Amino acid sequence: MKKKFRRYGRVVISLLLGVLLLWLITRGQDLEQIGRELRGANYFWIILAMICALMSHFARALRWNMLIGTMGYTTKPFQTFYAVMTGYLSNLAVPRMGEVTRCVSLSKASGTPFNALAGTVLAERVFDFISMLLIVFITIVSQFGFLRGFIGRVFIFPLLERSQANWLPILILGSGFVVLIALIIIYLRKKLHDPGEGTAFFRLKRQLRGVSSGFRTISTMRGKWYFILYTALIWGLYFMMVYLCFFAIPATAHLSPFAGLTLLAVGSLGILAPVPGGIGTYHFMTIITLTELYGISSEPATSYAYITHANQIVVNVLAGTSAWIILSLKQAKFNQKNLKQQ
Repeated sequence: MKKKFRRYGRVVISLLLGVLLLWLITRGQDLEQIGRELRGANYFWIILAMICALMSHFARALRWNMLIGTMGYTTKPFQTFYAVMTGYLSNLAVPRMGEVTRCVSLSKASGTPFNALAGTVLAERVFDFISMLLIVFITIVSQFGFLRGFIGRVFIFPLLERSQANWLPILILGSGFVVLIALIIIYLRKKLHDPGEGTAFFRLKRQLRGVSSGFRTISTMRGKWYFILYTALIWGLYFMMVYLCFFAIPATAHLSPFAGLTLLAVGSLGILAPVPGGIGTYHFMTIITLTELYGISSEPATSYAYITHANQIVVNVLAGTSAWIILSLKQAKFNQKNLKQQ
């Protein structure tokens, strides 16, 4: 009971922090103008972006099926898709709960062991993280000349100005940080060498082994190029979700595909924050990029952030709820069939 209370307490705190950040972002802006832009947005482009979102989730389900198949189990594509959508629905309530939820849902629907599914999800998430880092790298390389001035103006030059006056404290803090990281690595290596069964380090080591096994499976699977193709399709559709919404409001309609790539990178980092659905953090990253990097006024930048974030939320709520209902009905029929056979 106390464990559950602490978990939900953390969720409430993270949600409040997200809402607080959202309020700080929109404070002082012309809310009437933002409202007019949202009402006057071209929803044709928003609907196209929502279709891209659904297609990306289905591509994710197909890719997950490939990983499950390497474990010797067979799952139907739509079963996997419904499980993926229930996972996204859960993430809106509890950050990172979706990975567990979709494994539980698919396990009940297909009879695939939960542990096998959990291992594939861990490998998939790490692969997605690497893909996101690759997107960030491509963004920086493809727009280095453009981004260099922004990074220098917003981050490097202010840091240098402060460091000249406070070089000794910064040097001490930097050295302390390096030493701390080294000590943490040494501590983890010692604890993970022979962890006691049932401890947190035992579970961490098991998860790391699952990830390692998942990557070995990817390297030896049949049709691994399809796995890479599905991954490229997922991220390509994510890009289209961002880029198509540029045309929804006049202030962002002129932005280039490179701007869409940049917003995909920074928006993905915002979604990673431990708040439900990336509330607040996604908006902050998107707005500051549009205003500081591309010179968009704060009100249309805020409108764009709300549109793209709401786009994802609506898709996940509608499709996730429908998927949960369908899986529940299928599970009920499956249970009734088993009772009759008994």
